[in-house]
Amino acid sequence: MFKAIPLFSSSSGNCVYVQYNDEEILIDAGVSYKRICAALTSIGSDISRIKAVLVTHEHSDHVQALDVLSKHADIPIYINSGSADSFYCHPDELFCGHVIIANPGETLTFGGFDVDIFATPHDSAGSVGYHFTFSDGNRFALATDIGHLTDDIKKHLLGCSQVILESNHDIKKLKNGPYPYPLKQRILSDRGHLSNEACAQFVPQLVESGTKKIVLAHLSKENNTPALAYQTSAEALALAGFTPDDVKLTIAMCSII
Repeated sequence: MFKAIPLFSSSSGNCVYVQYNDEEILIDAGVSYKRICAALTSIGSDISRIKAVLVTHEHSDHVQALDVLSKHADIPIYINSGSADSFYCHPDELFCGHVIIANPGETLTFGGFDVDIFATPHDSAGSVGYHFTFSDGNRFALATDIGHLTDDIKKHLLGCSQVILESNHDIKKLKNGPYPYPLKQRILSDRGHLSNEACAQFVPQLVESGTKKIVLAHLSKENNTPALAYQTSAEALALAGFTPDDVKLTIAMCSII
């Protein structure tokens, strides 16, 4: 059975641990190298066991540790070409030659599972999500930092055993909050972040397709709360006729869960 554990999830930093048999990888490395190592130790792993880092996009809350990580560990870093081109120097120079370009539509193969890469709409030079197919038949997908749910994103999430999906902000809280107007518009745009409301509209479809665990992720500290995010999706599931026995709904906090 696979494990997919959000070690860190917020606007301040993101990192997800995925393990299947002897293969262990990370999705993003958006907090310090020291904190990632400590988090791995706390779940019984170690940075020396990580076989790869898959990067969703180049924003700092997803890549903060890559520079230091590449100097301390011989780990390949998979990143889309748009994100790679956005760095101030060639990423091979920045990350010690560990970079492998991997774009939407491509499939990565590890021991016991494949990873399909799909495009996500976000205001970055490049942005992707990941869909895992394990040899035991289980599937897992991650989609965060998405301004809206495209048909392609839905296709990769539906039918997965577990999904990590963005539930970034409460719309009213964001609109009435202290952010400057241009930033509010950026977050609310089709290339911004997925709201609690938009996430909640989709989660019943996930459960109907067979998803048994949904983790709400990348919550804004300023424009959301764990209780708001959970309540919005839980109410949508209840209205659709689903009970807690049908799906495990959880929140990815800004530390290990």
